[in-house]
Amino acid sequence: MKNEVRAFAENVLQHLFIEARVKSFMPGTKKLYFHNNAFSDGQLYLNIESRWCLYRSSSEQFPASEYDMDEYSEAEASKIISEIQRQEVAGVELGKHSPHLIFTFKNGYILFVNGSHNDYECWQAGVLPEEDWMVVAAPGNEMAVWVPDGYDPT
Repeated sequence: MKNEVRAFAENVLQHLFIEARVKSFMPGTKKLYFHNNAFSDGQLYLNIESRWCLYRSSSEQFPASEYDMDEYSEAEASKIISEIQRQEVAGVELGKHSPHLIFTFKNGYILFVNGSHNDYECWQAGVLPEEDWMVVAAPGNEMAVWVPDGYDPT
């Protein structure tokens, strides 16, 4: 993952999700929806296609890969996500070497989504129904980012 792509992707994710609140979780799809007044015409989402975990406080070390993480049943996932329902996102960052996604919430909880796999996308985040805003953790520790024309990351 190139540092300049990582920095740009992180900037876009922060633009989209800082101050957004977890609105709902769609069981069966591992898709989280968020509400952010700045994007009232669209629906913020995070589609998780890899393993993830929720920490109740900051962690000294996050897992290196999905094989270091538990896989949740649909019922377990719904219960865990209910702990961050309506919580506001205070910080968004990406892993240093892999595009692991790390959301920090104002209540101190941390959502960690694995971003490393050689064969498939681990997660996608953006705004529906438009596809002008999208960030993807692509196979092989790569990132793909789409933004509307004229977006200024400064």
